[in-house]
Amino acid sequence: MATLQLQTRADASSAGTRRLLKSGVLPMALIAKGGVTQKVQADRVAARALFHDISGVAIFDVDVEGKSSKVIMKDVQRDPVSRQVTHLTVMEITDEDVVKVNIPVVVEGTPVAVTKRAATLMVPMNQLTIKAKVKDLPDQILVDASKLRQNDKLVVGDLKYGDKIEFLHSDQTVLASTKQLRGMTALDSEAAMGEEATEEDAAETTEEATAEAPVEEAAAE
Repeated sequence: MATLQLQTRADASSAGTRRLLKSGVLPMALIAKGGVTQKVQADRVAARALFHDISGVAIFDVDVEGKSSKVIMKDVQRDPVSRQVTHLTVMEITDEDVVKVNIPVVVEGTPVAVTKRAATLMVPMNQLTIKAKVKDLPDQILVDASKLRQNDKLVVGDLKYGDKIEFLHSDQTVLASTKQLRGMTALDSEAAMGEEATEEDAAETTEEATAEAPVEEAAAE
């Protein structure tokens, strides 16, 4: 895991913060385990490079003038116009700490109904809020949608992540669903019609065979 080098920040005023941003320095705040907040700063380019390589929850190591610790992203402030990051707040953690974080949802697989253009796949949730120990946090929540039928759905209650992760959502929260839209084929109805047609054909064939049997027997006599 990469380490972000931090330095203590003496001037925490608004004017001082603006000067730092103009000089390519990112103002930050580090919340220590005891609850004390320390004003720090980091090189903006180094911070951007580190965050670019992080997938999932933003957990990384920092070094404040020789003192190392693991932190989690707590808050991000951005410029309302440029959307550039103007301030970061991180919190010191350990692997045994229980945290509440948002985890991205990744939907894998394509339902047959979608490949046959009989339904569309809908993914209403792009992240889930969970509670777990830092060491048990997943990078992402994987949802397999390949077995969904037409007008079917997968909900939070279908996830199998054991008791180490608590999902802070209703079990009925929809993660992925298939919906038949107007003009799309109803696969189940077509299948049922096909089965009925097959049964009717079989019945007609049986009746014809039964009707022909006495004729053949009479001819034999």
